[in-house]
Amino acid sequence: MTEFFVRSYEPSDSAFAFFGAGHFLLVLLAAAGLALLLWMTRRLPREKMWTPVRVAAVLVPVLELSHSVWLYLTGVTEVVQLLPLHLCGVQSLFIPLAVFSGSMALRDFVYATSLLGGVFGILFPAGVADYYPLWSFQTIQTVLLHMLLIYVPLAMVTADLHRPDPHRFPRVLCVFLALVLVVGGVDRIFGENYMFLYAPPAGTPLVWVFHTFGRPVYLLITFLLLAGASFIIHLPFAAHRRAAVSVRHSE
Repeated sequence: MTEFFVRSYEPSDSAFAFFGAGHFLLVLLAAAGLALLLWMTRRLPREKMWTPVRVAAVLVPVLELSHSVWLYLTGVTEVVQLLPLHLCGVQSLFIPLAVFSGSMALRDFVYATSLLGGVFGILFPAGVADYYPLWSFQTIQTVLLHMLLIYVPLAMVTADLHRPDPHRFPRVLCVFLALVLVVGGVDRIFGENYMFLYAPPAGTPLVWVFHTFGRPVYLLITFLLLAGASFIIHLPFAAHRRAAVSVRHSE
């Protein structure tokens, strides 16, 4: 059991490989688990649909805190290195606020960023794949956290608890850019790489972009990709809105 909590500092032969059989197994299990959770949420009476969403909103910061505790117990004692300032980590702050405050701006931000962050975190588990076996704290915590990052925004949408709107997307960009300024300041002052503002996550195609074109182009391309993907997942709601308007006009 002690090996379950061991922290790995370099690639290991016992770890699951990027896009290897173990990685595909994790993706399939995560997809199946999410499908089941969303199906169960959708079948609840409307007055009870918020319950699993609220539970998930509490579990997100708990899982993130457990990771910080694990890092501390395995040798990371500087507070600045334990902050939840990666894009997925900050969801431990934004998701509870979005769910419990009822803020439309925060819910839009969570839908636009948490969903994509969860998907990319499972498809590209940088620092986990090639470093940890399937049965390890780091692997299980990573998969569970990113599953919840996907579940919360999708549950709010599928249960009709939140309806994203492309017309509100500029507010999402404003919140995101404000967050980048704060995180970028922390990175610059303390020499960190939160939100991968100074170097790309290992094992992703962005590594090639960074080494080929340099950091400014890497940041620009990353921003455009994230903003573009975030906007694309809003487009189905634009079509739904036009259809609803058309129906009202025809009545």
